Amino acid sequence: MLETLKKSSVLELPVHLSDDYASWLRSRIEQNIGTHVVTLNAEMAMLSEQNDVLANIIRKADLVIPDGSGVIFYLRLHNQSQQRCPGIELAASVLQQTAQMENSDPVVFYGGAPGVTQKAAEFWEQQLPGLSILAYHGYLNDTEEREFKQLLADKQPRLILVGLGVPRQEIWISQNRSLCPNATWIGVGGSFDIWSGIKTRAPMWLRDNHMEWLYRLYQEPWRWRRMLVLPKFALRAIAMGFKNSSRRTHNASLPVGDD
Repeated sequence: MLETLKKSSVLELPVHLSDDYASWLRSRIEQNIGTHVVTLNAEMAMLSEQNDVLANIIRKADLVIPDGSGVIFYLRLHNQSQQRCPGIELAASVLQQTAQMENSDPVVFYGGAPGVTQKAAEFWEQQLPGLSILAYHGYLNDTEEREFKQLLADKQPRLILVGLGVPRQEIWISQNRSLCPNATWIGVGGSFDIWSGIKTRAPMWLRDNHMEWLYRLYQEPWRWRRMLVLPKFALRAIAMGFKNSSRRTHNASLPVGDD
């Protein structure tokens, strides 16, 4: 029987809690249960407050993982113990598990710049010889996109990784899930860039100290405006954590009735 994951919330968005998201997803894939995975970080959470479409998609997602350090910070301020789960690592684990399955269907990579997604697919096919990947970049024209959607409907892949960036990838998945209702869809952001070798991940010591965002800013300095939301998110997390703590203290101090 499939485990029901516990759920918390970050800025009124759901976050599922687990020590092993990959195994949970593998069970869903083996049982042909369609799944939309959202990798939530602070930037996405703040954006959702301005984008009702994105917020509703996140609330309806089957699995929302704590991708960013800011989300973990928020959860800890609200007395929730949870380890960070970077989306790129979860996607890699699911790819490895998919390659081990019998009668494994092709995996689909969609998004990224022309040439990049194909290199990412070649990387994984070299790492996992049992894996077959259909790769399509994210700059298809209207005719090419119609043909791609028809291919999805015909092939019915069980795993589809979409790297179009937030919120475009979440909206695209929501609009097209019906093409492959039993598939697992994961928004993977810039993972194709890393798997292709175009970019690199932050050194482990930065990741361990919740500073991966700083390395990403170093690689993509144009993101600085978008990252201004991070201190705003931290202040919101602290304020809401203090408010909840005060409420708990107040409730604990109330006299107990004689009922």
